[in-house]
Amino acid sequence: MPFDALVAVTRQRTLSDALDDHRLDPISWESLAAHKLEQQRRYGPSFWYRHQAAVSILLVVASPVAGVVAGASGGFTAHSGVLAIAGSFMWMCMVALITGTGLVRLRAGSYWVERDVPSAFLADAPEPIARIARLLHDDLPGARLILGELKRQETVLDPYLLIEHNGECFCLGIWENNRVIACAA
Repeated sequence: MPFDALVAVTRQRTLSDALDDHRLDPISWESLAAHKLEQQRRYGPSFWYRHQAAVSILLVVASPVAGVVAGASGGFTAHSGVLAIAGSFMWMCMVALITGTGLVRLRAGSYWVERDVPSAFLADAPEPIARIARLLHDDLPGARLILGELKRQETVLDPYLLIEHNGECFCLGIWENNRVIACAA
């Protein structure tokens, strides 16, 4: 039929095709999952944060105990009440000094957040990862770049970059402080 060529559907290019054309192997999902788990263990909550209820109760109970110990050390004489009050006051000042100056850090745990980023973001990514992401993003119009970040409070600790197109998603790189941990190669 002469008009068959006019209605022939051209196959849309997939992300797998683009990776094959550029001879790139993405980072495996198992490697990314193991890395994410290890980093969450590494940047987990501090001892003080995990046990803050018990530590708070201990500090509240220890204040009168410090007063009793101070009073007992004076032999419960007429001045032992003053020693007990002074001992409790000194203990509370020490606790306030330690917690107020930040000597005991109540560091919360870390968590992963993923968000879409424009290709302009790639200036912050290490060059090998940014180069591959630009190459694939330019090759596949409509591809999304997804930045995964390990966050603890406001600090970003350990980012990774994914690319997604038409239901396919691959990891292009993992880095920490501009040091490439893994990169699609």
